[in-house]
Amino acid sequence: MGGPGTTTTTTTTTGDPFADQAGNTLMTLIANATGGDAAEAQSILLRRLALEGDVIPSRVPAPLNITQIGGYLNLLTDLKETAMRSQVLAGILGVAGPVNQAGWVSAKPPYTFSMLPNDRPTGALQDTLPTVIPMRSDFMHAFLAAMQTLHNEGCLLPLYAGPSSLPTTVLDPTTPVDPMPYIGRVLQVAPMAFNDPMSDPVVLARNAGSTDLFQVALNSNGLASVAVPANDYDALKSGSTTLTATSLSEVKLVYLNPILASAGFYPADPLPQPASTTDYAWTMYTSVAGLIPGKTRLGDELASLYGWTAIGASIFSSMTSWVWNGTAFAP
Repeated sequence: MGGPGTTTTTTTTTGDPFADQAGNTLMTLIANATGGDAAEAQSILLRRLALEGDVIPSRVPAPLNITQIGGYLNLLTDLKETAMRSQVLAGILGVAGPVNQAGWVSAKPPYTFSMLPNDRPTGALQDTLPTVIPMRSDFMHAFLAAMQTLHNEGCLLPLYAGPSSLPTTVLDPTTPVDPMPYIGRVLQVAPMAFNDPMSDPVVLARNAGSTDLFQVALNSNGLASVAVPANDYDALKSGSTTLTATSLSEVKLVYLNPILASAGFYPADPLPQPASTTDYAWTMYTSVAGLIPGKTRLGDELASLYGWTAIGASIFSSMTSWVWNGTAFAP
């Protein structure tokens, strides 16, 4: 037996050099499987060893002749255990028998994260923007349609990439972790705003002369196939110490909320009004599509994207029974 950091190699001997080499090669491949089909084969083999191997010694003596073997096969036939009969024959012959896939292969989550190209407009934050963003596969078509609408209007929507794996540790154990970003239900707009509202990709604006709250808008500065009317607005701009309102005349802006609402993502209501350029609450958009208050469990949401092994190893392992209350997942 090898110590820590060592690899133990098992050598089989059958008297047939070719069979010995083939068997050892196969065992090495299985032992070193790291992903894909090889890892799945390793998982199947281990499950078969656990469920079909001689884990508990037989309570009946081994058959002494073909007649006794036939008796066992006839008994299995009378009991209508056709699958077990085939497995008995396979065991006698030393070959892989028929397998019911249920129980041998891990169930795949129904959804995945698809990587989509990110809009990366020029500006001070361009080098920090990810080139791709993860999007839940069941949200993807509606999101792509919303993005196409924005592109048709000459707008770019820069986003920060959300997580696509579950955390196993937390930086601050005293601060609760929101599971919504980890189940692909949060979008964060990159705060490329407040420098020059006439040209910034993202603007916090309201109709000129209005006392309404500022809302997220995008500048239509690109090639638009759909005409965007020019209007007058008030927009937030960075001052020496704080954000101040400035007037915009005859600019083409597209309010973001209705567009992302078509994809199921909404900002906080009312939208948090930033006091400085480092206030980012206004950048968050959340989707609660399909979450039923009092019924949807966090465990079911996690399992729609991740395997139970990953869930069990995550910080959410003790929260799988939490239920959506209309605002958050809670015990």
